[in-house]
Amino acid sequence: MRRFILPDQPLNAGQTIPLPLDTLRHVHQTLRLTSGQDIELCDGRGRIAHCRLQEISSRSGSAHILTVRDIPSAALYIELIQGIAKGEKLDMVLQKGTELGANSFILTSFERSISRLNSTRSEQKKERWQKITREAARQCGQAHLPKVTFATSVHQAIRSAQGELKLMLWEQGDSPLPAALPAEPPTSVSILIGPEGGISPSEAEDAQACGFKSVKLGHRIMRTETAGLAIISILQYVYGDLATAGTDFRPPLKGKGPL
Repeated sequence: MRRFILPDQPLNAGQTIPLPLDTLRHVHQTLRLTSGQDIELCDGRGRIAHCRLQEISSRSGSAHILTVRDIPSAALYIELIQGIAKGEKLDMVLQKGTELGANSFILTSFERSISRLNSTRSEQKKERWQKITREAARQCGQAHLPKVTFATSVHQAIRSAQGELKLMLWEQGDSPLPAALPAEPPTSVSILIGPEGGISPSEAEDAQACGFKSVKLGHRIMRTETAGLAIISILQYVYGDLATAGTDFRPPLKGKGPL
């Protein structure tokens, strides 16, 4: 069944929802759906409504809610602090990060950032960023929309990090990733990823002072647009919803393993 996301839209059984023009256009012109067919509406906060289309035309239409169900939040909350990157790199991080289950993206500039945004430009881009995450969530069936925010500096972002476990991927990291992963699953993780130019020693020192563990992934130096996605994938397998039923993972002892 086709799903559409209407952020923060109240959804209750028996309610009839007028469809926004962009959703209506997709329903009527792209998918050629008609009155009487069923769709799903999602509020981006975990509630999904099974709806029946009514009075669909090129100019207006509505959906009558038949039933609703609530999808609980994932057990692992993932916050990605990502250095602003050039071109479409950031689009990829937002899209694929949403597909992998990231809950929050904090975008910021570092000392070595090639691309920078001030508060005015970030507000102009915020709508585009949110559209990317919304479309990614719709396509992958994600019921919870991630937050996209902008921090004026990496130091502000570091100090506002909410994760119970805090990881910084740094080419000068002193620990392989498995050595930094606790056996007891954390409820939340903050991941710090630098821009194309990397994280400076002073930024790394500041992050470590705020509780971030400096880690590396083997001998590879990853691009800014793939580094965070790699760690999110690993964390989702170890602690999150990518693990299969019955998986019994135990992180290796410190210093063991090539990762």
